[in-house]
Amino acid sequence: MPKNDALINKGVVVIGDQDDKIPSPIIVIGTARGGTSMVAGVLAKLGVFMGDRASHPVYEDVRLSEAFEKQDMAQTALIVKEYQTRYARWGWKRPSIIDHLDEVDALLPNARYVFIYKDILSIAQRNSISMLAEITEGMDRALSQYRKTLRFVRQKSPRAMLVSYEKASAYPEAFLSTLESFCGISPSQEEHQTALAFIDPEPEDYIEATRITKSQGKLLSCDSRRVSGWARYVHKKQHAEVEVFVDDRSVGVVVANEPSPGGGAPANEPCGFTFTLPAGESLSEDASVRARVVNDVVDLGNSPVRVG
Repeated sequence: MPKNDALINKGVVVIGDQDDKIPSPIIVIGTARGGTSMVAGVLAKLGVFMGDRASHPVYEDVRLSEAFEKQDMAQTALIVKEYQTRYARWGWKRPSIIDHLDEVDALLPNARYVFIYKDILSIAQRNSISMLAEITEGMDRALSQYRKTLRFVRQKSPRAMLVSYEKASAYPEAFLSTLESFCGISPSQEEHQTALAFIDPEPEDYIEATRITKSQGKLLSCDSRRVSGWARYVHKKQHAEVEVFVDDRSVGVVVANEPSPGGGAPANEPCGFTFTLPAGESLSEDASVRARVVNDVVDLGNSPVRVG
């Protein structure tokens, strides 16, 4: 028997006065790794300006956010005025502003808010993968920030759309259609379909772009006693630690801080490494050798190699 569509929970609720049809800023509010990039990306695909320096896959307005976070309210107000002059519809996404909702409201009193809520364990696990954060601390932080949004909604009664990330992923058409109506957007069919295709519950490019352990490197050579290559972090400036495995057994860790060994390594960056096996260990003929940066999830290029 088919389900009554009206009885299906699609995880989208619109609140506040919706009679005012004048275009207004669209503020995306959520905790870090909580789905704000999905909402901001969808808005961008629908033609909403999300910032001069907002780019795939996070769509974050770095220019406006930097001025706001420096408490340079004069510069912040100038940027807002510029956006309002240049664009009929523009948006702002920055997860950290969830802790400054009253200040955002004072800056943009006529804003429309999209609050995105995600399963707190999922948020904490994503922060563990991307930022090596502790799981229960991440869950507690998400809960605390979500309580702030509820206090703001109760006190200010803003024009707002409350969205379940999980339900938006399960019913993307319902989420997208409600978002378009809430923001007063009339996209082309192509824009609508592009935005729909952007809704992905496991966006690999976003995960790759935001995890601090993301590394690059390559195994270059190995003999019976030594393994050499290069490795570096992509998103942080410190020497990478490389773990070496022989036949899938960890045999030790080495810091990649030697002069560039070539083989695709940056020419002026000390990121080479030479690992000498511990006493009593040796690489037998046909042994499998691989390496990866500690805490990364991907082996270095050329892994595995076989001795001989």
